[in-house]
Amino acid sequence: MSMISKPFRKLVLLAACLGGCAHVLPPSAFEGSAPEMRPEDFFAGVTTSSGILTNSADSPTQRFSVKGSGLALPDGSFRLDQAVTFDHAAPEMRTWVMRRLDLHHYNATLTDASGLVEGETYGNLFHVLYPMRTLFGGQMEQWLYLQPDGRTVMNEATVRPLVRRGRRASLRADHT
Repeated sequence: MSMISKPFRKLVLLAACLGGCAHVLPPSAFEGSAPEMRPEDFFAGVTTSSGILTNSADSPTQRFSVKGSGLALPDGSFRLDQAVTFDHAAPEMRTWVMRRLDLHHYNATLTDASGLVEGETYGNLFHVLYPMRTLFGGQMEQWLYLQPDGRTVMNEATVRPLVRRGRRASLRADHT
């Protein structure tokens, strides 16, 4: 039998949860996790993905799918062309041009970004952050985790508009 009273245990559990929720692991915490995520390898060739966009209350608001085609360029950069389709609307095209800077860091341009895209890889994680090219501005942050099969990425993305609370998107990308 525990020597800690029930109300005190609940308080400790709540404090642990709130403390855990307030702290986000830095990307470097994924160093050594396998398989190693290299976006220029994963996104080479054809990729497909699908997901759900949710609002700040985590309620689903929109479905989407992405078809991509990536290739290495002669200058050492990597180009990824993607067709993004929201709920059966016409596809929206976007293009990434990415360059690896060092063992962990990438810079890129993206047609959806209003500025430089910054990325970093550690272990199975590819973390991406960029300012969005939208009427209200905002920022996109993505945490892409390469799964053990080496062909699937789980992507947790958060959109933080300047005007309203963030929206989240969850998607699964498969290399085909």
